[in-house]
Amino acid sequence: MADYEFLSSLEKKVYAWLSQREIPFTSQERMFGIAELGSATVDFIIGERRLALRCMGSYWHSSMEAKARDLLGKEKLIEKGYIVVDLWEEDLADDRIDRTMELALEGVEMLK
Repeated sequence: MADYEFLSSLEKKVYAWLSQREIPFTSQERMFGIAELGSATVDFIIGERRLALRCMGSYWHSSMEAKARDLLGKEKLIEKGYIVVDLWEEDLADDRIDRTMELALEGVEMLK
């Protein structure tokens, strides 16, 4: 499990939400190497569901390069049998986080 102080503000929100509900998870799981094409650090893994949750802040995930990198990582996780849910910054706002996370635990992303 990653050191809490090094998590982003979005990751801290998800961490707190999962912890408050006593949902077992690991965080900051490095997958598929470090520099390998499609490698990724997954923000949260809920192992019993093979569910990968990725916190997606607009600043870090909006460029064409980031979108391509994110897509490759997502495809690779899916190939390995994970359900991948991207949690977008606007969907983790205080008035939306409960619904966003409830859907995420079902393997469903909020519609963009």
